[in-house]
Amino acid sequence: MYKDYELMEIQTEVLFKIDHLKRITEINESTDLIAPFFFLGRTKEGNVIRFNKTFPDHHKIKIFEVVNNNQNNIELGNLIMNVSKLKQINKIWMGPAYVFPENFNMTSNAIKITNDNKELLRMGFPNLIQHFEKRQPVYAIIQNGIAVSVCCSARKSSRGAEASVETLDSYQGCGYGTSSVIAWANEIRKAALYPLYSTAWDNFSSQTIAKKLNLYKYGVDLHIS
Repeated sequence: MYKDYELMEIQTEVLFKIDHLKRITEINESTDLIAPFFFLGRTKEGNVIRFNKTFPDHHKIKIFEVVNNNQNNIELGNLIMNVSKLKQINKIWMGPAYVFPENFNMTSNAIKITNDNKELLRMGFPNLIQHFEKRQPVYAIIQNGIAVSVCCSARKSSRGAEASVETLDSYQGCGYGTSSVIAWANEIRKAALYPLYSTAWDNFSSQTIAKKLNLYKYGVDLHIS
């Protein structure tokens, strides 16, 4: 049976590169994205907190006080105010974190994209070809000879992988995203990894997929950059 706190710790390993002091050093992928200054993963079993390596040690106690003051409701305004005293905040990202249930048994007609057929991505998802090996496994729905919906690994660790799903605008609303995610998750499970799926609160199409697949919500992520 899943333990929410452990799943959240696994997700931090998937999302970020963490040093021996459990500080965030960088994003766990080849990207120009800047690692968050502060990360909070809230679960019903407790909070997983990760500070950026540049976060001043003397200010961490105050952050712990704000976060742990009320396990049921975070004082978000107070937290943001305290973080903003140390660094100008440019972005706040928040949303639910899911994992595929242990008894997940759905199947789909998505096909695996390999080096032999990755040209199917060329028209709709050219950037994926550039980082193809690091995004494995990659599954797609094919229509009219091209990939129209793709699910791949956004980031991976030795214990889990985070899904990334995208569907071309003209093919949305057909269930293709859901089908590609199903195939990706099944292969991740075969590799003995936790298939994770997180999204922003305002990404309603992504949350619809999570609902269709009856994914288990183990917590909520907060990134402050």
